[in-house]
Amino acid sequence: MFEYRANLRQRYNHPNIVVAVSPDLGEGFDWILSYFEEAVAGGVSFHENQLVQVGWMMVMLRPYEQGDLEVWEPRLDSMPINWTRGATSTIRHLLLQREICAQLGVEPVFPTLRQSGVVSEHFFDSQEFCMERDVPQNETDSGWIFKDTNPEGGRHCSLFEIVVSRSEVLPFLALPAGVLVTYGKSVVNVTYGERSISSASNVFLARLVK
Repeated sequence: MFEYRANLRQRYNHPNIVVAVSPDLGEGFDWILSYFEEAVAGGVSFHENQLVQVGWMMVMLRPYEQGDLEVWEPRLDSMPINWTRGATSTIRHLLLQREICAQLGVEPVFPTLRQSGVVSEHFFDSQEFCMERDVPQNETDSGWIFKDTNPEGGRHCSLFEIVVSRSEVLPFLALPAGVLVTYGKSVVNVTYGERSISSASNVFLARLVK
């Protein structure tokens, strides 16, 4: 694992913050530290077991060597949340969701994994589905609605629970209210007002079709 360290102790008398990243992701992720550096410079104090939002993910600060704090992230393979050292998935998701927004020409609006979405009765079992985002009604609402091709009923689930079962939705979660994503067996279409992209013609989107 590559380790990135925000050296905060000498400048601000604040625990240093360490972020480990898998070498599979490459190098050059010092920017992940900028949030912590800027926040501490502005007077924020981070502490042990604190949750911090990075993109749609919530990372946890855990005690590390010599009083430092280390970033841990959720594993996306089970409910409830299990934590693992580092921020590899967090960075990967952040880059992916930003790029989807860039392909559509919109700014990302990140929900958090603890917010809820509404799923239709058979969404988790359907091969094809659509997802659309409304304006969130409150702080716990992401605005996302997930439907199978013949939607019936509906219930709230956390976005984390939804992604654990249907990872296909993850790249699109930072798209803004008003967007519609249709996910078919061989094609994905994303529409926002008069803007649209399709995996039939968009190379980046085509890579996401299983």
